[in-house]
Amino acid sequence: MKNTGNKNKFLLLALIFTLVAIGVHTYLTQHFYGVKFGLAEGESVCNINEVLNCDAVTASKYSAFLGIPMALWGAATNLILLFFLFVTRYNLVQDRAKTSRYAFLISLITVIASIVMGVISVTKMSNLCIFCISAYVLSILGFICIYLGAENLSTKNISDDIKDMFVTDRWALGAFIAIPVLAFIGNLMYLESHGLSDIEKIANEKVTYWQAAPAQNFDPAAGLQLQVGKTEPVMTIVEFADFRCPHCKHAAPSLHAFTQSHPDVKLIFKPFPLDGTCNDAIKGGGDGISCGLAFAVMCSEQINKTGWKAHNYFFDNQMDIIQANSLDKNLESVAPVVGIPKDDLKKCVEGPDVRALVVKMANEGATAQIGGTPTVFVNNKLLSGGQLLPVLDAAYKSLKK
Repeated sequence: MKNTGNKNKFLLLALIFTLVAIGVHTYLTQHFYGVKFGLAEGESVCNINEVLNCDAVTASKYSAFLGIPMALWGAATNLILLFFLFVTRYNLVQDRAKTSRYAFLISLITVIASIVMGVISVTKMSNLCIFCISAYVLSILGFICIYLGAENLSTKNISDDIKDMFVTDRWALGAFIAIPVLAFIGNLMYLESHGLSDIEKIANEKVTYWQAAPAQNFDPAAGLQLQVGKTEPVMTIVEFADFRCPHCKHAAPSLHAFTQSHPDVKLIFKPFPLDGTCNDAIKGGGDGISCGLAFAVMCSEQINKTGWKAHNYFFDNQMDIIQANSLDKNLESVAPVVGIPKDDLKKCVEGPDVRALVVKMANEGATAQIGGTPTVFVNNKLLSGGQLLPVLDAAYKSLKK
């Protein structure tokens, strides 16, 4: 009885670890879709620096298997594991010992997958995901508890259990099969509900149009620059965007994640304020705020190379920026973020040099006949839907052939 009590304690711990793991995998699944399809509301909470960057990991080719997010595979596996642990811990089956061993087998799968993904992260990628690492740790902790809570654990018993799955315990086999079924159905339901079931076909069509599009002429030195690698870029992305544009806010995480996960890709951000006070392509005037935000970003870059900090701040706090309806208040809020005294930042924003730079970049967009924001060009050619990872991936693969 005492031995059973101890095993129940370990199984209870395993249940807790598994529940937490399901929560982590659920977050990572939602994050995957947000970044992949340009639906993210800003950067992930676990984007700490260039190395510890969940967005970049999500944008890598290792974040999905058979087109299904690795996180969704993990959520489905842990959900089935939770079922086995629950019925074992609370004696809801006739053969508790055998069910505990089935739980051990599923837990072993999660550990093997965690080790494989961990090795890939260290050897194949330049970025790490804190939440992914936490999922790996949870799988190992859960496995240890399940090992200690399993009954009559031996190689012979496990071998016999696997054979029984195809004869007397087909319900257990069905539970194992439910893992890929749940992952497949979950992915399909998400894609269908968001009208993305044909995304791969659409991406290939957009790449075909991109390849045939006329080349534009952009100044590569004008705008914010981002590239994690040192080599000549195979792919150069030029994005035109407005800081008060909601679609631009959603596009930013995907474009940044893709660039940070591909060392041979360069991203150039060029402001295209939807504001007639600095953009002649916008008829009907404007309130000057969008132009001022663009000036502030370029001033931050010129003064102390913090343009991307200003860029991220304005998009992450877009609703507050819009509601403030005051350039002066926005400059006051961004000044400590970029480490520039407000008076110095304001002086630069009101100066002629930064205005001329933003007007020049806006004119580049107007000459390229962009129809709205965000607009993405790849290697100087318009790539429709270029804020979506499947489209960027398809274009990138065509360039690498």
